[in-house]
Amino acid sequence: MSYPDLQLLRNRARLIELTREFFRSRGYLEVDTALLSTSLIPESSLEVFSTPYRPRHGRQREFYLIPSPELWMKRLIAAGAGSIFQVCKSFRNSEQSTEIHSPEFTMLEWYTVESDYLQSMEVTEQLFTHLMAGLELEPVLARGDRRIDCTPPLLRLSMAEAFAERLQVDLRQLTESGRESLAEVARSIDLSVTDEDREEDLFHKIFLSAVEPHLPADRALILYDYPALIPTLARKKPRTPWAERWELYMAGVEIANCYSEETDPEAYEDFYNRQGSAKQEALTPHPSDLNLLETIRELGFPKCSGVALGLDRLFMLLLGQDSIGPVLPYGGSDLSE
Repeated sequence: MSYPDLQLLRNRARLIELTREFFRSRGYLEVDTALLSTSLIPESSLEVFSTPYRPRHGRQREFYLIPSPELWMKRLIAAGAGSIFQVCKSFRNSEQSTEIHSPEFTMLEWYTVESDYLQSMEVTEQLFTHLMAGLELEPVLARGDRRIDCTPPLLRLSMAEAFAERLQVDLRQLTESGRESLAEVARSIDLSVTDEDREEDLFHKIFLSAVEPHLPADRALILYDYPALIPTLARKKPRTPWAERWELYMAGVEIANCYSEETDPEAYEDFYNRQGSAKQEALTPHPSDLNLLETIRELGFPKCSGVALGLDRLFMLLLGQDSIGPVLPYGGSDLSE
């Protein structure tokens, strides 16, 4: 049996308080949405938890634990809520249990209306500055014998630059050339390729095996402009093969994911059709949340940018820990065994 470090617990509480203070002071509305839903946004890359609802009277129904509060928050934005944020629990199944993974985790998700992914980079930098100042932390964090420089502006690297530096390949040409070109690069670095591998599967194999492990670890890094061939609800960057998307890495650990959010109902419907079909092959298939589609068709969706940030991982790094367990109020032991 492990017990939480009370000072870490106090620091965690203070960081959550500072997070809320940051967004409230900038006019964001805090929301508190449901953790259960009878349907979800279909994302073939995520596995989810299901649980039966057994009313005393009436039929049993299947509910799903949310992998993020996106489906509820986007309905609020479409309805005119403006810029909003939320700190909540989220759940993801079938991910390998490691020092930085937990099937239940704390998510900070925020949406800024009339904003894009570039402006969200600046908001994220300001959030980091606020959190570190609130705990009187230096902008260069210690993690064992390593240092992580979080001094704004954070290091920014495009996905194309990362591929060029590590693999000496032109990512634009590679993604525009189609599946076989991606397969050739994968084979050239001794990765297995199957007939079932789609373009996005091959890209992820190459990135996760040959690029991500070699990203700079001594500075907080924003990796931006992901290939649009990866199915997401991020807006496409005009006249390019990229999506307006970035991910934040600290010490090689992925912390946050950001989009300039798609606003076109037809693009949403296309995403739902493609991902909904793929989702039926998941370990836990689920119905697609059509309410969000209907809301966006009826009310429209404003220009905005959304960021999903894993607070447990961020707190782990800010508080100088090597795993998320010590910064969880319950120690994480029951979930990791």
